[in-house]
Amino acid sequence: MVETEHPQWNPALLREHRHAVGLTMEQTAEKIRNLSFPDGTTPPAATFQMIGRHERGQVYPGIGYQRAYAALYRTTRSALGFAPPQLSGPHHPAIRQSDPSLTGDGVETPGRLGHHRRTGAVPANIGLERLWQPGTLPAVFEEVTATLTASPLPRRQFLTVSGVALAAAAHEWLVADPARISAALAGRQADASVIADLNSGVDLLRRLDDKLGGQAVYGMTVEQLRLAVGLLRNASYSQADGKALHAIAAELSRMAGWTAQDTGAHGTAQRFYLLGLRAAHEADNPGIGANILRCMAEQACGRGDPRTGVELLRSARAGARGRLTATENAILAGQLAVAHGRAQDRQAARSAADEARDHIAQARPDEDPPHVYWVSAHHITYQTGVSMIFSGDPAAAIPHVRSAIDHVDPDMPRDLLEFQASLAVAHARAGDPDAAVRLAHDAIDATSLTSSALFGDSFAEVCREVHAAGHPGAKDLAEHLRAATGATSV
Repeated sequence: MVETEHPQWNPALLREHRHAVGLTMEQTAEKIRNLSFPDGTTPPAATFQMIGRHERGQVYPGIGYQRAYAALYRTTRSALGFAPPQLSGPHHPAIRQSDPSLTGDGVETPGRLGHHRRTGAVPANIGLERLWQPGTLPAVFEEVTATLTASPLPRRQFLTVSGVALAAAAHEWLVADPARISAALAGRQADASVIADLNSGVDLLRRLDDKLGGQAVYGMTVEQLRLAVGLLRNASYSQADGKALHAIAAELSRMAGWTAQDTGAHGTAQRFYLLGLRAAHEADNPGIGANILRCMAEQACGRGDPRTGVELLRSARAGARGRLTATENAILAGQLAVAHGRAQDRQAARSAADEARDHIAQARPDEDPPHVYWVSAHHITYQTGVSMIFSGDPAAAIPHVRSAIDHVDPDMPRDLLEFQASLAVAHARAGDPDAAVRLAHDAIDATSLTSSALFGDSFAEVCREVHAAGHPGAKDLAEHLRAATGATSV
């Protein structure tokens, strides 16, 4: 417990002060995000999950949160049980930097539009109107990354967009015409050695994300993206090296989107995906562009819009114009099977799954780009199983998903959690909710990735399926998930 490291701290004081002013945890988080400090310090990007962790003593609040609580509750830090700070002054880096706790941003639904107008939230594609105009990409990149750095939830929140807006981005992908580091940033040559250094950093970030999750890696990813953007704007380079730099920026944008998504910041994720899609086209790199559209499709499917997912995946394949490897084609077809399955189109799901298996059987890993290092036959097996779960054949899906679990890479714990959640859903839908409840409890107990929104979303779906089955353990499972993630509702 954190209390042993801070023996004078009594976390119950936070709860008592919150109750005294009549606020819920959600209201507290919102008010903290909107605080204005006289010295111009940015308030923490507070979430109700983090408020709960503070009040339960699971996380000791940083100096930013301490100041915010004191301001909100109109009291002193010492009255809240916090020891005097060892660092002082608003210009000290440890104080100036906002707290890196993360949250999901809003979904644009009629019931929440009024709230978002009040809080200043805007669509994820706002300000990106110039994105596909010739010569504008570096400037737009710099504008966006200047505001999205340490946290995927800046003071301006972004709403997810869907349907026509996403289709328009995919259309641009189809029709648009592709038109040493410190020294390079100072305006000198960005050559092959600089590009190799950047690519090594990108690969390291991918592996860290696999092991630690998006919350741990998001800030590093955006900083690396800003570095790449600085090179694009300030360095000189050959045409070939320019394409390579744009490809790096595109992949870093995808990773920034993916890690933001793993914190629940879906609108911010889309904003990065849209940037990355444009950069991939500038790089004339259809593989990265298609992979970004796959991530966007996966996001759409996870948020209840599989038909948009289908359209994005079709655009990904059409825009690649036959320039993908067998592995790249396999993962697109596998995700298409999932999208068709979630849309309850059994025949289309089966056809896409068959195609995915055919492609992965022809895979030649030595020909694959680095961004598909994680794709293997067991992942295609998993996608086949998921497509069967939602297209009406959950019992037949169970051996597929179980096989994928047996072969998952131990260095990819988030994949394991996703697979375990899907296996539990399959059991619940196949008439065995007892197994679903047991599997879910075991998985939640075993993981340390409780900050992952993808983890939370996956097991929230298990809770819904168990509840729909009328199982008496549904309430306990939901409570277990809430305790693990800090969520107030599941």
